[in-house]
Amino acid sequence: MELPERIDRTRCDRCGKCARACPGHGLREIGSFYEIEEILEIVLRDKVYYENSGGGVTLSGGEPTLYLDYISTLLKELKSLGIHTTIETNGFFPWDQFKAKALDWLDLILFDIKLIDPELHLKYTGSRNDVILENLSRVLRERPDAVIPRVPLIPGITSSTENLQGIAALLGDMGIRRCWLLPYNPMGFSKRKPIGKPVVELPERLLTKEEINQAEGVFSRAELVEM
Repeated sequence: MELPERIDRTRCDRCGKCARACPGHGLREIGSFYEIEEILEIVLRDKVYYENSGGGVTLSGGEPTLYLDYISTLLKELKSLGIHTTIETNGFFPWDQFKAKALDWLDLILFDIKLIDPELHLKYTGSRNDVILENLSRVLRERPDAVIPRVPLIPGITSSTENLQGIAALLGDMGIRRCWLLPYNPMGFSKRKPIGKPVVELPERLLTKEEINQAEGVFSRAELVEM
């Protein structure tokens, strides 16, 4: 017999009090807030490594552009210290704010393109791709050498030949000559239930080598990069 749910997540406001009060540490908070100065102190521990490797700091997520005021301050500080900056983004952000608060302080923009069909994009992500594609176009006009599109290869969804051909054609029309095909990893699904998230209807398998080769063949005219 399954135990009843112990947490009424409809009443949870993510205050963290339950985790801090749990005597057996069965509940715990995931993630911590850092002041900008705290992050810089951690980052600077590896400054010599960045200088010798050519590496730097990548803002990832979730979606970092949801916190543009915060990352703007952080990016400006990082650039003042001579540290290379990268952002991973789904491209769904307010352009004017992104341009004013982040664009000039980024060395590299890893820009995700998942689905070319707007209705399929709506089905699988909850929004159409109009804003994303327009933002990609705008970023390319402003910083063409700083952008690398990334295409996640999800079996039966984004990995279809039709979708990949559409993305390849779009990138070609935009003059983009390099992209990154991201391998799909379903291993995080098991973590959804413990944090009260519903099961997602996504494939639970990895792509085969043959499927990856077929995807790479669609982008044969582009330089495929990995990082």
